[in-house]
Amino acid sequence: MSAGYVYILINSSMPGLIKIGRTFRDSRARARELQSTGVPTAFEVAYEVFSEDYEALEQNLHEYLSEFRVSGNREFFRYPIRMAIRCLQDLSSPPRELSSAFSAESIFHALSNKYGAWLEPYIVDVRIVQTQERVWLEITEEEEIAGYLVDQKIKRTDLAFCSGELDGTRYFDPVDSVSTNASKFLKEWCPYSIIMTTDLFHHDACLEIQNNPKFNPHTDGSVPA
Repeated sequence: MSAGYVYILINSSMPGLIKIGRTFRDSRARARELQSTGVPTAFEVAYEVFSEDYEALEQNLHEYLSEFRVSGNREFFRYPIRMAIRCLQDLSSPPRELSSAFSAESIFHALSNKYGAWLEPYIVDVRIVQTQERVWLEITEEEEIAGYLVDQKIKRTDLAFCSGELDGTRYFDPVDSVSTNASKFLKEWCPYSIIMTTDLFHHDACLEIQNNPKFNPHTDGSVPA
């Protein structure tokens, strides 16, 4: 029995298909390794979970979705991504040390569709990451020159400081599933909240949001002298 990650990958060039695999390293590094001249767009990590027996977990998920497998010797499945994530969550057993229980869901694709013009250009992935006790926003930035990766930065922001306005309870609660917290960030966390709590948007976007009363309840739209 060995520990590692079971991941679900998506690719915009393969609508309706997901790839389910395992790695003992970083899932995003594995996704980059799958890039080839035959695939025009990059794979993205839609979801991953840490398991103390990642081989058995991957096998169980493959067997559960066997009738949706595209080819017997490939790890591609024609199956809805949300349902696949739920299956992986249901099949995952908590590790012996609860503090090490870990799950993550990428929201980069959804953020790009919603706020593409505002995102920092070097951001390559944004994930909601959580354990039994904490929920983080994880931002990965990469800079490439002439096709070579020259720098990578991964920044995690603990979202525990985000609380309800009235009762002070944690807005992103680790009691909830990572999918629930990801949905909250995408659908309920407004642009003004994003610029006040994260480094997702570039400087011009922050100014635009800051000075627009549609987004900022504290301004009348006038630009200070």
